[in-house]
Amino acid sequence: MNSRVLDEFNVPDNVSGNFKAKCKHCESYISGSTKATSNFLTHVKRKHRDAYLRVIEVKKEDQGQSKIITFTRGTSKYSSNDPNQQQITDALLHFIAGDLLPLSIVDSKYFQNLMEKVNPKYQLPSRKHLSTTLIQEKSTEIRNELKENMARAVSLCLTVDIWSNRQMRGFLGITGHYIHEWQMKSVMICCKRFKGKHSAENIRHEYEETVSSYDIYDKINNIISDNAANMVKAFDFALPGFQEEHKSITEEESESDDEDNCDVDNDMSELCEEIFPKHSRCYAHTLQLVVKDGLGDCSPSLKSIIAKASNIVSFVRKSVVASEMLEDEQRLQAANITSWNSQLHMLRSILKVPESKLNSLDTKYKLSTYERKLLQELCQILDPFEHATLLVQQEINVSASLTIPITLGIKHQLRQISAIHSNKMIQTLVHSVESRLSPFEENETFILAAVLDPRFKIRWCKSGKVEEIVALLKERTNNVQTQDIDDLTSPESPPTKKGKTDFFSFLPPSTPKRKRHVSGPTTEMDIYLGEDCTEMSESPLTYWSQNHSRFPCLSKLAQRYLAVPATSAPVERLFSVAGKIFRPERCRLSDSIKTGGKERTFVDSVIEDHIIIREKKK
Repeated sequence: MNSRVLDEFNVPDNVSGNFKAKCKHCESYISGSTKATSNFLTHVKRKHRDAYLRVIEVKKEDQGQSKIITFTRGTSKYSSNDPNQQQITDALLHFIAGDLLPLSIVDSKYFQNLMEKVNPKYQLPSRKHLSTTLIQEKSTEIRNELKENMARAVSLCLTVDIWSNRQMRGFLGITGHYIHEWQMKSVMICCKRFKGKHSAENIRHEYEETVSSYDIYDKINNIISDNAANMVKAFDFALPGFQEEHKSITEEESESDDEDNCDVDNDMSELCEEIFPKHSRCYAHTLQLVVKDGLGDCSPSLKSIIAKASNIVSFVRKSVVASEMLEDEQRLQAANITSWNSQLHMLRSILKVPESKLNSLDTKYKLSTYERKLLQELCQILDPFEHATLLVQQEINVSASLTIPITLGIKHQLRQISAIHSNKMIQTLVHSVESRLSPFEENETFILAAVLDPRFKIRWCKSGKVEEIVALLKERTNNVQTQDIDDLTSPESPPTKKGKTDFFSFLPPSTPKRKRHVSGPTTEMDIYLGEDCTEMSESPLTYWSQNHSRFPCLSKLAQRYLAVPATSAPVERLFSVAGKIFRPERCRLSDSIKTGGKERTFVDSVIEDHIIIREKKK
């Protein structure tokens, strides 16, 4: 019997057995007895919710139980269609995917207890439902969002690479890059399991299959990959049968004159340029090959000094006593084979430790003052290459326009260094830069990107190349369909001063003045090239955001060429994210999950969610 509920009624005095009581809230008469108060409790529960909660609360207190919020919020769970249930589930998916947490977290009794305390009405999904339904639905939602975003892009540039995880499973990664509303956008297109031999044919097949699923083939203008032979061959874009077709055509017309054969070659070359995207090699990877050439050709004595420094770092990182002795110093950095600048970081960390303290270590490897001086000189020689690598490995900023000015800057600094230090290593670096980096100076994509960067325009061009490059820009501008711009006038805003950085200080202060040989209306190209360059600290996208209405044709070209990354670093960052998923304790993570008879990539789903969350945070 719950006597507390009778406080909500006017009960007659001296009652026994059955009786009727008047409700204090609605003046209804309810029948009951002193032995059974269920009718009174049912009335209060149905008609007077607040009174019912007070009755239950006091009852629990009388039983010695603490207050719980279950009765203040209701004991029933949210339905699957309830907006609150969906909102919390969506936040849970972002929490798991955003921090790359294992799905087993929903099975943790501690996490379940936390969710029960936060909101008892929420139904925590099971691990199976999370993996087979919720993550897949979120992945589909993100894919559709990516398709819509990329459909609005003027053009796309892709970075492609292959990676193997700790269990030696191969994965193909593709990222997309474009400019929307004058902001650089980067999206993950896939990180899918790649089975079989890493041949050019297999890479090309997986690439085309992925691109066709997003329906973006006609928007792709450039593809960036590393210098691996299989990657270069995969994106040579001589489609299966195309070379044979070209060969058969030339054989059929072999009896015709040379002029006709030349026309056929030119037509097919133009057709390739129109149909297929252009492939470019990773600039940072090429820089690494240049440095590798130089280090491989340094003197035997310098090689032994570098090996000695590496042995010292290895000793300190394995010795407790040595680590304690250098505890107040910056931690020594170990080198790795995947990144050349890790070797530079190792040498710098050694040089930051005082010589006396380093020599006090109980190791047979000691660096003399002369050897430390040689390492300092080596760091000075390699410093421009590290600076260049950091500049071009930008994902949210323009980088394609930097390749040619940086190449010229490296050549300029090597000339200055060679005047101070004359050795075989520097000569090798000069030769390697000329052979490996000079092709970037002839690459049309990077040429137009540099010209369309308001910080550089044509001030990096050699005097004999200016008119040739301007003619190329004019040709590409004429291909853009826009409104007539003959009536454009000069801008009212004053020109800005050009800022300098140490790396680009060799460039002239302004663009070279060009003579106009043909009289006629001033075009937007003439106006653009006639203005002073902007400061180096100003973003090119900010400039085009403010001036795209003045230069409608050039702004469309800028959207295309400035979106191209100079390196394949974005897809390598993608693999860094993937590597965090395949931790040793998660080595049994399967490749894919089958839902509804279809096989979907689990890793793809989780990383997609992680990438889209990161983009939204930006």
